[in-house]
Amino acid sequence: MSTEYLVTIYDLPNADRSKVRAQHVKDIPANVPNPVRSAGAIYTDESKTKFAGSSFHLVADNKQEIIDFLKKDIYYKEGVWDINHVDIFPIGIAVRLPKKMDGVDESNYKI
Repeated sequence: MSTEYLVTIYDLPNADRSKVRAQHVKDIPANVPNPVRSAGAIYTDESKTKFAGSSFHLVADNKQEIIDFLKKDIYYKEGVWDINHVDIFPIGIAVRLPKKMDGVDESNYKI
């Protein structure tokens, strides 16, 4: 049975997302709603000027499936994400508010 996880993966020190960010964002819709239920950047500062990593709600059967998913991303392939610095916790969502992203097909979305 699949479980929803809170996943935070941190960037490597001095990683530059800008070179591959467009490809990363372009690839998100194909993974919604499975395994991605929500995703976004995390920052080191409140003004959101320096990236710290990325955070997700992912649906998976186990933690290894999550690692395998992360390794397919351009951020991992191009040395942005630190695959050895990932937090993965099972979560139970009490409420979920919608936020739309262009290109995301919600027709198959079931909670």
